[in-house]
Amino acid sequence: MTPVRLARLTLLPVSLLLAALLAAGSESEDGISVRVSVVAADTSGGVLHYRWKSTDGSIQNVNASSTVWNLPSGPGLHFAYVLVSNGMGGYTERRIVVNTDGMGGGGSDSTARLASVTLSPPPAPAQTGDYYRSFAAWGYASGSNRAESIAPDILVRLQDPVTNVFYPSANGVATDIKGQFIIAGVPLGTDTYNQHFYNVSCSVAGPANFGDCNGNAFMVDTATPNYFPFSPGYAASTAVISGSFRLADGTPNGTPNGTPCGIQDEFFGVHVNATATLLDVHGTALTGPKRVDEYGDYSLPAVPGGSAVALQCEGAPVVTAPFVEAVYPQTLTVLPLQIVAGVTPPTITSMSATRHGNPVGTFLPPPTGFASDSLKRADGYLAEKGVDSKLSACQYYKAVGAVQGCDSHGNFTGAVLTYNAWQRAEKIGSYVAPGAHQYKAAYINRADLNLARQHMSVSYGPADTVAVVCNHSGPPANTPFQLLNPLQSDIDTAVANAVNGKNLVACVAMDYTATPGVNNGQPFVRFLIFGPEGTLLPSVNLDGRTEKYVPGTCVVCHGGDHYQGRFPEDGSGFANIGGHFLPYDTGNFEFSTKPGFTEPDQEEAIYHLNQNVLQAGPTQAEIELINGWYASSHTLDKNYLPVSWQGLGTVYSDFYTHVIARSCRGCHVAQIEGFNYDHEYNVDENNYQSPFFVIPSDEFNRTVCGGGHTSAWREFTMPNSLVTFNRFWASSGTAEDQVAYTNAYLPNFNCGTEPSPL
Repeated sequence: MTPVRLARLTLLPVSLLLAALLAAGSESEDGISVRVSVVAADTSGGVLHYRWKSTDGSIQNVNASSTVWNLPSGPGLHFAYVLVSNGMGGYTERRIVVNTDGMGGGGSDSTARLASVTLSPPPAPAQTGDYYRSFAAWGYASGSNRAESIAPDILVRLQDPVTNVFYPSANGVATDIKGQFIIAGVPLGTDTYNQHFYNVSCSVAGPANFGDCNGNAFMVDTATPNYFPFSPGYAASTAVISGSFRLADGTPNGTPNGTPCGIQDEFFGVHVNATATLLDVHGTALTGPKRVDEYGDYSLPAVPGGSAVALQCEGAPVVTAPFVEAVYPQTLTVLPLQIVAGVTPPTITSMSATRHGNPVGTFLPPPTGFASDSLKRADGYLAEKGVDSKLSACQYYKAVGAVQGCDSHGNFTGAVLTYNAWQRAEKIGSYVAPGAHQYKAAYINRADLNLARQHMSVSYGPADTVAVVCNHSGPPANTPFQLLNPLQSDIDTAVANAVNGKNLVACVAMDYTATPGVNNGQPFVRFLIFGPEGTLLPSVNLDGRTEKYVPGTCVVCHGGDHYQGRFPEDGSGFANIGGHFLPYDTGNFEFSTKPGFTEPDQEEAIYHLNQNVLQAGPTQAEIELINGWYASSHTLDKNYLPVSWQGLGTVYSDFYTHVIARSCRGCHVAQIEGFNYDHEYNVDENNYQSPFFVIPSDEFNRTVCGGGHTSAWREFTMPNSLVTFNRFWASSGTAEDQVAYTNAYLPNFNCGTEPSPL
């Protein structure tokens, strides 16, 4: 765009100027520009609003159904998102992908510009103890089968029963919209599971009103999302009014329970929720407004004189739920589910991207028709450890030396590490040290993400091991049958494309090294995500639902012993979050039939990749597993059965080999001991030792099936990979019926053939 043309545009009215800019933006001097558009509709009577965001390149975030996206030059897959809202609490997010393979361009020069930059992690914060994470619940969810609603905006604190010390020392911490709270600096215990018991107190009416919260909490190594509910009768000794409030569900397969108002979208940084206010007979507010939780449930402290609850969802009409004051002697009053009639989220029927008038994009609506439909939250999968924000992701990258700084919105400031610079610094890829052995393998990781992957790893000793996996599009999996039965030709094509550098989504790098002044000088694992052109990315979408930020989207499977809920946005978090490399489990892979990339052709390389895992601070479970796999040769034993599972009968061995090994072990082997399922007693219904399970069958039931418990934050969350979850349920009725094997092992496990809607 020339200066003369720009000068002319500035003379136009603002509305015409915007249109002219969009019309003019067809090509860029620095990259590849495309026009992206969305077709959306709304039947609620609201006005549609648009927000745009891309994973890389730059996109004009305009409140319009079409905009210009300037992509990086060079090959790869690039993603743009739109968030459409109607001003009445309805939000819908969708994405489109543009594949720039073959579009020309020599690739970004950002890696060359920053290849010589050296970044060092800042000193670790002077924090003692660790993080405690849990959830609070009170009241009743009238809009579902849950018997409790989660409790946002409740103050919670822990107290050591021996020393009487409070954590935090004053005022407590507030629960978030998920009912989650995180307390930093809490001492661990000293037993096998690092247990330390604390008294829990909470308040619904400010820091001067702490009361009992129905029992004790226990602090364990921080990979654990502990749970304690508290009874309304004990929450500051007040009665409670509860209920549910939602928009209508306008989807073809919707439920009468509707859809929650608003959205919690970390990628766009949009947080909208409904509110509930207790009114007297004159319409005067007595209590509130209080936030309705992300499921559409609310609980209010009841006070005399209350007559109704006013429910507000953004610009939608206020809904009033009346009740009779005579209920106040009761501890809990449950009001019927309220629906905002006629108000639904917007529908998005398509997205398009064009270059020179030609279509170049592919619309990617979230996968449907699978068991994962039971859990509709965008952050329901790959988020069990927590959900990070743009700011917390930047602070993590700053802590591990990947960026120099962060602004208040989480944008990188100063120098930023690139893929090329990281490879040079860590001596991997084309920068591998002379004489070092670098191992590679390419395959489909069918069991957890269904991506075509190229793995590469090199170890320079027990304190210096480096690995990277470049993720490419996998074989089609548009139906449950296709997910379980991919065509070999599709597998061959996907692996070949990955090997040839096509359809690259992102490269995820991990290193296990030591930095003076950080983590007491001891080596630790850090995670880095690089886009196709080599730039550092703070987020990645691995489940088709939404972008999720580091480090939460990494530690959900890679451990995270010192991470809970979210990396601190104030920059006080540990550089060492306690992550681990993962073993390479060929029983969960699909291999090409092409020479050089068959399973036998790559067995030796995979053996050495696993040996490198043992050089990178492995968990005890990983040590036992890898050594067990290769007890007699360099070929991985897919029928390996841990010692604690041996001699117990076929029900036990079948459950391990068909369920644990296929749907659990890939992540749980990197977790803390209480979640180590290779030790049978941590999950045995009759002889369990893990402190995290009241009854193992109940734990499996609530997290896998969504039944047997009322904690909304746990239902349908396991397996926490969407692909693995769908494979588990799609296996029902097949020769590898994982549901049946689980039911047989846990007699009280009562899953049906498919999960019920949440």
